[in-house]
Amino acid sequence: MEKECRQSLLVMKFGGTSVGGARPIERVAELVERYKREGNNLIVVVSALRGVTDSLIKICEYIDDFNDSERDLGLEDIFYKHLEVASRLHLPDPLVQSLDNKIEALFSELQLEALINVPVTPERSDKILSFGERFIVRMMETKLNSRGVLAEAVDGFNLIETNDNFGEAEPDLEKTTKYVGDYLLPMLKDGITPIVTGFIGATRYGKITTLGRGGSDYTASILGQVLHADEVWIWTDVDGIYDVDPRYNPDAEILAELSQYRAHYMARNGAKILYPKTLEPLMGTDIVLRVKNTFNPDSEGSRIIHK
Repeated sequence: MEKECRQSLLVMKFGGTSVGGARPIERVAELVERYKREGNNLIVVVSALRGVTDSLIKICEYIDDFNDSERDLGLEDIFYKHLEVASRLHLPDPLVQSLDNKIEALFSELQLEALINVPVTPERSDKILSFGERFIVRMMETKLNSRGVLAEAVDGFNLIETNDNFGEAEPDLEKTTKYVGDYLLPMLKDGITPIVTGFIGATRYGKITTLGRGGSDYTASILGQVLHADEVWIWTDVDGIYDVDPRYNPDAEILAELSQYRAHYMARNGAKILYPKTLEPLMGTDIVLRVKNTFNPDSEGSRIIHK
């Protein structure tokens, strides 16, 4: 797929502490607005609110145990957590009501799925786990629109076609390239910033899949590859990739630049900063993968390049 736009095309992924609550979401919106106004075309990929995926995993366990009371309490907690964060986003009244309606509609869908009292298959688990990302893209879309940045929530299952290996699905890049081109490129041409759910895709039959824990990084690199982006930025809570584990070595230093092969090796051997599959779609390409700090955005971070 040829790039359709002359400005830099950046895929930015935010997850974990970057979207831990209302204030972090505000910070992410500020960063997106900043880089958008600098003339870049952006694709934004987001993970679920901090802790929500773990809560959804517990819901699946309660369903398996036929523990209806804990299941219902867990569902209620997820619902009100999102409503509370939404209420703290400093939105104008019409957008508050619109966002609440979207959260309520998604919650009703989640609740219907969770109330089916039969054991949870891997396929059903992926559907339930997908809701965390589906909630937050609508929150981020609304916040950006309130700041005057045209944004639109996009569910990853409309973009990334995968096999049916539920829980660790692998993308079909040829099909994904077609769907991304049909869906996202027109939005970019119209000046819209897509806010894409990380972590999730769908089979050719439309069954929701997940790409593995940490799979939002993988989503970003898949989109970067099929769009021939200039760079993919993984926003986290440290200034980049350390040469050794800073928990055990106080002399650890940030690597300003490293090769794709070294970064891939480090991720495969336990470095926590990158999901191991993140680099796979970018290996051998000239697309830069950059690790940056949401809380120190002016730091250059670590550049991972083909060399």
